[in-house]
Amino acid sequence: MRQEESMTTAGLADESPPPRRRRLTAEAREQQLLDVAETLFAERGLEGVTMEDIARAAGVTRPIVYQHHGSRDGIFLACVSRARTEFEAVLRQRIDTAPDDLAAKIEAGGAPYFELIKRDPRRWSLLYTTSASMEGQVAEALQAMRARTIAQIAAIAREFAPHMPAESLNAFAYAVSGIGEQLGRWWLRNPRVSKTKVLNHYRTFVQAIAVAMLADHQPPKAPQ
Repeated sequence: MRQEESMTTAGLADESPPPRRRRLTAEAREQQLLDVAETLFAERGLEGVTMEDIARAAGVTRPIVYQHHGSRDGIFLACVSRARTEFEAVLRQRIDTAPDDLAAKIEAGGAPYFELIKRDPRRWSLLYTTSASMEGQVAEALQAMRARTIAQIAAIAREFAPHMPAESLNAFAYAVSGIGEQLGRWWLRNPRVSKTKVLNHYRTFVQAIAVAMLADHQPPKAPQ
C-alpha cells in the first residue's frame, strides 16, 4: 500500500501544471477580434454573424467583444475601415514609386486592387459589400468610407492636373472607382482571365477617360 502511495505521489510530482494562457494587451485583443470577425463576415455576410459567433471563434466572452467594439455593426464597420485603410496605404505607396508617366501611374494604382481580388476575394467583397439589410448609420458609414477612397483618387489626379476644376476631378475619381469595381465583379465571374489582361483593360479604360478630360481642360496659356 505504501509503495502504491509512493508511486502515486511520485507520478503527481512529475506532472507539470498546464501552461498559463498569455494575456493579450488591449490593442492585440482588438486586432484579434477584428481578424476573427473579418473572416466570419467574409464567409457569412453581416446578417449571418452574431456577437456570440465572434466571441466563440475568438475564445472570449461576449462582454469582451462588446467592450472593444460596442455592437455587431461596430465591429463590422471596424473591419471594413481597417481593410480600406490598409488598401489606401498600399495604393498611395505604389503610385508614389511608379515612373512619372500617366499610363504607369494608372497601372500602379490598379495593380494592388486586382492583386487583392486575386489573393483574397472575400476581403475584396468586404470592401464592396452590399446588403439589403444595411441601412441607416451602417450604410452611411460604408458610403463615407468609399467616399474617402474616392477622395484619395481625386487628390492623386489633382497632382497631374492641378488646373482641372474640383468638380471634374471628383467626377473622374468616381468614374475610376466604378471602372475598378465593375471590372472586379466581372473578373470574379470570369476567373480564367489573367490578372495581366484585366489590368490592361483597366489601364486602357481609365487612360482613355484621363486623356479626354485633360484635352477638355487645357491649362491656361501664359500671356505672351
